[in-house]
Order: sequence, then structure tokens, then C-alpha cells
Amino acid sequence: MARTSPTAVARPTGRAVLDLPPAPLTRKIGWIAAFAAWVLVALALVSFDAADAPSRTVASWNQPPANLMGAVGALVALTVYEAFGFGAWIPMLLGGVALWATFTGRAISHPVVRAVGAVIAMIALSALHATWFPRLGSLAGAEAGLIPQWFAQQFVARFNGVGTSLILLLALVLGLMVAADELLGMLPKAFARVGEALEPLWKTDWRGLIARATAKPQPAVATVGGAAAAATDEPKARPMRRKTRAEADVAATEDSNVAVLDAEDAEAEEAEEIEADEASCDDEVEEADTAEADEAPTSLTEEELRERMARLPVRVAGPSTTVARDQDIPRTENYEGYQFPGIELLDEPESNFSATIEAFVRDQAATLTQTLATYQIEGEVVGIESGPVVTLYSVELAAGTRVARLETISKDIARALSAPNIRIIANMAGTTAVGIEVPNRQKEKVRLKELMSGGQSQGMRLPMFLGKDSSGEPLVFDLTKMPHMLIAGTTGSGKSVCMNSIIMSWLYTKRPDELKLVLVDPKMVEMSMYANIPHLMAPVVTDMGKASAILEWAVTKMEERYELFQRAQVRDIVTFNDLGEVELFERLGMTDADDQAKARIPKKFPYLVFVVDELADLMMTNREVETSIVRIAQKARAVGIHLILATQRPQANVVTGLIKANMPCRVAFKVASGMDSRIVLDQKGAELLLGQGDMMVVTPSSSDLRRCQGTLVADNEIRAVTRFLKDVAQPSFERSLVAIRSQAEAQAAGDTEQTGEFSAERDPMFDRAVEIIIETGRGSVSLLQRRLAIGYGRASRLVDQMGAAGILSDHKGSVAREVLITMEDWQRMKALEAGDDGESDGATLGDEASDETDDADD
Repeated sequence: MARTSPTAVARPTGRAVLDLPPAPLTRKIGWIAAFAAWVLVALALVSFDAADAPSRTVASWNQPPANLMGAVGALVALTVYEAFGFGAWIPMLLGGVALWATFTGRAISHPVVRAVGAVIAMIALSALHATWFPRLGSLAGAEAGLIPQWFAQQFVARFNGVGTSLILLLALVLGLMVAADELLGMLPKAFARVGEALEPLWKTDWRGLIARATAKPQPAVATVGGAAAAATDEPKARPMRRKTRAEADVAATEDSNVAVLDAEDAEAEEAEEIEADEASCDDEVEEADTAEADEAPTSLTEEELRERMARLPVRVAGPSTTVARDQDIPRTENYEGYQFPGIELLDEPESNFSATIEAFVRDQAATLTQTLATYQIEGEVVGIESGPVVTLYSVELAAGTRVARLETISKDIARALSAPNIRIIANMAGTTAVGIEVPNRQKEKVRLKELMSGGQSQGMRLPMFLGKDSSGEPLVFDLTKMPHMLIAGTTGSGKSVCMNSIIMSWLYTKRPDELKLVLVDPKMVEMSMYANIPHLMAPVVTDMGKASAILEWAVTKMEERYELFQRAQVRDIVTFNDLGEVELFERLGMTDADDQAKARIPKKFPYLVFVVDELADLMMTNREVETSIVRIAQKARAVGIHLILATQRPQANVVTGLIKANMPCRVAFKVASGMDSRIVLDQKGAELLLGQGDMMVVTPSSSDLRRCQGTLVADNEIRAVTRFLKDVAQPSFERSLVAIRSQAEAQAAGDTEQTGEFSAERDPMFDRAVEIIIETGRGSVSLLQRRLAIGYGRASRLVDQMGAAGILSDHKGSVAREVLITMEDWQRMKALEAGDDGESDGATLGDEASDETDDADD
């Protein structure tokens, strides 16, 4: 009566039970009420007593009623038995089976027709009772029920007793077939299984057992060496193989040399022994064959397989039932009228994905089980987790089955499931099952609006709504815990969309004073929509020559922040930003400083995030940029500076060992080869991804790969949000970043500046800058910025002029230049240049430098 189908709607087929979609609350309540009513009626019928009121069988009734359900139960049971007799148990039992089927997630097909069949079978059974045993029963006058007795009387009057019996038996069988066709079809299988279970009993060698039980023990005969003869050993000590005649003769000859036996008794015993060994050997061969047959994978019929798959727990990833609201997004208080973009600017998530995927994954689980059985692999699907793009089937393999066998036939499994490829997960934490990831035929689009409603970003400083994992759980990370990201993937795999989702996450959660962005876009089109938003620290960078200089500037900023943290006695940016203004100046020893000096000290630091869209172009432009990237990745987390590097060429000369070692958070979209996957993830797998947002993620908190579907952020969403932000506030660019020139521009400018003498077009603060460099012993741009209170561009030009004058060594990336002269050498250089007293000129130049510093401060 229970046969499953992958569809969720009952169709006019011959199947008794069909799959049922998840039941709503009202259906569950109705099922509980129907089950309770069935139990009450069943208990009333079981405990029926003819002496309970209102029975007319006895004069005095039981007080209180003997029925378990009391007076109501007695009335119900009397009414049922008087009307239909004991045949009423047929619809009762079939009703219980129907309730159980609906409870396990299936629906009864053709319920009206099956109910009619149950009624026919009930009347036929009770009518047979009235025909064969008319006086057998506890209710006088209604032993078999009034209605069946009337039918029996009509049939007997027309067809006599024999004809009535044949007609009623036929009606009984037909009614049962209509009501429970498949349940009756399962009875022969059940009897066959019982027979198989009892088969070893009648195959037992009873004759051998009786012979061994009645055999008389032979006395031990002394041998030449004083040991017992081998011929008197018990039967269980004999070898498990059949003895040949030659072996028996040899044994008899050896025994004759060491023992005294009667010739006739020896021959009789030998014949009995050989006969018993032959019988036991035959039994052992049959048992071995049976054991081998039992070890083979059990092939299930399609009906049994679908029944088993229908009972599997399926976890389907669906959209969030709640829609994100503006108050659901964790934000700090607005400042100076700043407004965050509204959640209504984002697209709505899909709503019908989970309704269409459940039947499909159950059908695919049955196909997977059949495929494993075809290749003689004994395994059972024990769990299903359906995600936005892939479905994870947990397969419990039989003991001794190697996972390598699954990997060998992975392409055949993919072909059987009509999938482009599959991925086998040998070890899944917390379970002994093996995971098989199969792509869905229909993909779910993960929207940013849906992920924001979950509340997973509470407490995160730089939340990133990346997407959903293979089980449908939202994937939300905090960049400050990563603390840097490497993203790799081929063109069209979803790499740029992932970066857009990260940036959009911050535009909805962070103010411009909390986060500053530097976007490097060599393609000039991927991030052009973010131009002039208030979160930018500089215009979108499209020149890779400037990008390398910007990363050097980031190293300088990192060192400056660390020096200030050291003076303020804090360890990270969070602690520094939590300091009040009064406590900060106390720690810096600037309580009595003037307002101008206090104004130069930042009270709070924003997070700085550098997003580079193509790392390969940056590495080709300047190989020394690797040093800046590695230094930032190693040290910048505590000061709030983070990197996000993306590339479509994850090769060894682009993603070097130093860069990868300092990028613990790595995201791989579809790559070209398994070697590229190894470079990014340290293992294969990314080459099998499907593209269009399908990705694998490894984080510092776990070395296990997580397969996810990335968030889809459409261009119209980005345009709407950026247009809103541009109307709210204007960008405040860092002047030193805007003034940075590319290497070609700097070289062209340097050629024109260095055509004259050393003193031509010298910066007025040059002399004071040289003295500072010689006193400290290192040629650092950041040092000049702090000591002279000037910008990055001017300090960089001063250092370049010192290098051209031979005061500092050549440029060595982000490492401070070496000072090549002493203070005495510098005084002699000034004296030769001015042709006058070095000390007076030095004093005059120092005064001029002081005046210039004051002017710059003003």
C-alpha cells in the first residue's frame, strides 16, 4: 500500500502512496486529531463487553462499564458491532495504515475508491460470518451485524449456501485488492523473507549431529612414545576438508604401527568417519556460498528504494522567511546628518526554490543508490543537504569499503546523475559517512537583501556577506578576523561580483569616518561605479604604477600608526579608538600642549582597506610591490589596514609563497586547472566548480574547504546605492595619495629637475630635512612627515633630492634608505656651495626652515 513517487501531487496512477510536500500546521493538527480518534475507537472495539449499557443482551448492566472508553466507548462499540459485525476491523486496520502513511510524508491515492473497497470487504467478511456461523457471537440477533446478515439472507435465498460463500469470498478478495492492492502484494515477499530466515534450520545436518551425539568415546591407546593415539581425537579436531582415500590409507597405516586395533572395527570406524566428513564438507561449502551471497550488495526493487528515499531527512536551503529591514543592519549612530542607503534599493530574493528542489533531490538519491549497487559498492544514502547550487548526499559505506572505489567511478556516477561533475568528500567532521556533492539542475540566486536579515553580522567590525554554503547557511565573515583575502578565478566565474558584494556590505554598515577604501581597477570598468562615493580615500586607481606607490604609502601609514600606538600604550586600533580624548593626551604627555599640536594628533583611526582587482598586472608592473604586500599582510592587522587581492591568473609567479602564506583567507572560484587550485587552496577541487558564483572558501578558523554560492549584486543595485551616497556626502580624498605619481611620471619629472646643479630648485626645507636624516641615521619619508609636519608628496621629493645629491643610498622598496654622509660632511658640502662660513649659513637656513614649518602649520 506504500509506494512513493517523486512528485508532490497525487495523479491518477496505480500507486497507493505519493510523496507529500511539507505539511502546514493545520494539516499536522488534523492528523493528530484523526490519530487520537482512531485510537479511541480501536480501544472501544477491543474492550467491548455485551453487558455494558445500552446493550439489550443482559438485563443488568455493568456498573461502571467495563469498556476502556467508558459509556461513550460502550455505545460506539455496540453501534459498530450491531451494524457491521467483526468485519468492521478491516476499515479500522486500513485506516491506521493510511494514517501512518500520511505521517511519514506520503499521501493516499484515490482515497474514495479505496474507502469503497474497504466497505465491500467489511460487509463480505461479516456476511461470511453470518452464513457459516450464524449463532456465533455475543449479540443476540446481530451476531454478524444487521447489515451483513441482511445481505447474507438475500444471497442464500437466491444462490444457496455454496453459491453465497463463493460470491462473498470473491467480494472479500476484490474489496481488499481495491482497498490495499500493494499491501497484499507485499505479503508473498514477507513470507519469502520468513522462509529465507528459517532456511538454515531445515538445511542443518541433523544426521551428522545425531551421529556425533550418540558416538561412543574411544579409549586412549598407549603409543610407543607414551602419547595418546591420534585416531581417538574428537570429531571437532578433524580437519575442515574432505579426506581422500590415499590420506585415509596413510593414516590407517601409521595407526597400525603404533596401536592395537581390531581390523573389522577399524574399517567400520573409517567408513563412518569418511561419510561424516563428506556430509560436513558439503554443508560447509553451502554455508560459504550462502555467506558470499549475503556479502554481495543487496539489490532493492524500485518500489523499496523509493520508499526508503521518501523517509530520508532532507534539508533544503530556501530563502529567509523574513525580509531585511534597515533596523536589522548593525550600524553606529549617524554623524553630521549622514544617512545609510535604504534596504529597498536592493533586489528581492527568490521565493520558489525550495518548493521545486525537494522532489528532485529525493529522486536523485534513489538514482545514486542504484548506481552504487550497479558497481558492486554497498552503500546507503543517510542524509541530504540541498544548497543553492549543489546538494550534499551523505553515503554510509559498508565496513571495509574503500573511498578510493568511489573516486574511481566518480565520472560514471556523474553520468548516471546527468551532472557535469561531482565532488567526493572523503572525511566529514562528526560523521562516518562520505559526502558526494552533486550540482543542482536549478540554481538559486543569493541576494544581499536576504543575507542581511539573518543577524549574523552582529558584533562584526567589517562584515562581508559572501553568500550561502552547501547546506544553505549564510556565509558572513569579519575581515578583521581574516585579516586579508586572496580571491582567484577565471573570467566570468564571479570574482568581480564577489568584490562588489564585499564593498556593498560595507556601504550598508560603515560610515565614511569608520572605513576608507582605496580601489585599484586596471580594467577601468569594474569599479568605475564607485567613483566619488564618500568612503573613497583616493579616486579609483587605474594606473598600476600609482598602485605600487600607494602600497608603499600604506606601509608608511602602518609604521606611523604603530609608532602612535606605542606612545599611547595600546595594541590595536579598537583599543585606540576607545580611548577618550583626555586619556589619549595624558598617555601621549600632551596635556599642556597647545591646541595646534593637539589638532595634529588623530583621535580615531578609520579602517583602511585596499582592494586590488588584478594582482598579476600589479606584479608585472613592479616586482618590488611584493615586499609592500608582504609587510602589510604580516603587520597591518592590528592598525586596521587590510588587503583584498584578486587575480584571474593564480600562478606561482603571481601568487608567490610569501603572499599566500600571509593570506589565510582564500576564495577560489572556477580556475583553469588543478594546479591553479593547488596554488590557491593547497588542494584540487576548484577546477570542478560550475562558475557563476560557485566558490570554495578556506578561512583561518578552519582548514576545511567550504563550498558556497556567492552573493549576486546586480549593476542596478550598485548604481542605486552609489547614487544615493553621492547625494548624501562628498568624498574627502587624502592629498598625499592624490599627489602620488606613477614611476614614468616621476622619472620624467626627475629628469627635468636634475638637469641643473645640485642647488637648483631646492626645497626651502631641504637643509633642515638633511639634518634630521643625519641625526636619526635613516632616510624615511614618514620620519620627515612627522618631524616637519608636511605631506607625503613633499617628504618623498625631499628624500629623492637627497638621493640625487648623494646623501642617501638608492631606493630599496619600502626599506628606509641608508645615510651615506655625516654631519661634518654635510657642513663641508654647504660651505663649498655657498662659498661662505658654514655655521652662519646653517643657522640662517635653519631659521628659514623653521619659518617654513610655521607657515605650513598655519
